[in-house]
Amino acid sequence: MTPPQSDRLGGKGRQQFLDLVKPADQTTFSPQERKRWIEQTYSAFVSPSQANRHYYRVFLEVLWPENSGIPGPQVSEDELRLAIDQFRRRQHRGNQPYKPYVDVFRRLRELQGEEGLVGIAKRGRVYQLVQLQIEPKKIPRIQLSDQDWVKICQQYQGRCAVCDRHESEVQLQQDHKIPRSRQGHNTLDNWQPLCRECNNFKSTACRGCDLNCQTCAWAFPEHYSPLRLSPANDAQLRQTARREGYSVNQLLNQIIQQFFA
Repeated sequence: MTPPQSDRLGGKGRQQFLDLVKPADQTTFSPQERKRWIEQTYSAFVSPSQANRHYYRVFLEVLWPENSGIPGPQVSEDELRLAIDQFRRRQHRGNQPYKPYVDVFRRLRELQGEEGLVGIAKRGRVYQLVQLQIEPKKIPRIQLSDQDWVKICQQYQGRCAVCDRHESEVQLQQDHKIPRSRQGHNTLDNWQPLCRECNNFKSTACRGCDLNCQTCAWAFPEHYSPLRLSPANDAQLRQTARREGYSVNQLLNQIIQQFFA
């Protein structure tokens, strides 16, 4: 087995999951070889988060269980979520009630994409480790300093850049407008605050996308996101359009033209 190359950092785009394979053509490894590969892979993770590196290892232990060859067994999302939950419960300390982890599959996408484990396959809600190849890793994700994060949040008035909900309603997360997988940089003009929900939606939308980030509503919602009307205004606009024989868009543009005139 070739040890992972943790010093090979690249800017490749987001990798696509492979397809599942039948386990009939398994390559067998001794328990010592399996353990050594997992240890080497774990030690070469480039994520700056110790917690995330632990989660990545849990995935590897589940996708390549003891006494199994490669390709490994096909593992459901529920099994992976349960493994992370059991690990976190063992680590849980303090008097605060335990909360289930919500970013399980974001961490799995990072393992496959950012950590270079391109041998993970996926179909629907089922995953499988089909090969041990590890490709060059991405530059590690960074976190903004508290001072810079406050500056970014103030720029957006403490609101999610996409859905416009305030930080009093949602938890805002740091997001690269142009993803690092698309050569997005770490300068302040490439950051925006997104709520957890919008951040997850954006991550899904970016997966496998090859469209121009510069005209994307997820990357630059202040320029390209759809305009939002209040429910009352939307209803009144549609009712008036039907009565006057206009399309909704015709009436809306007429109102705007008259306003600016």
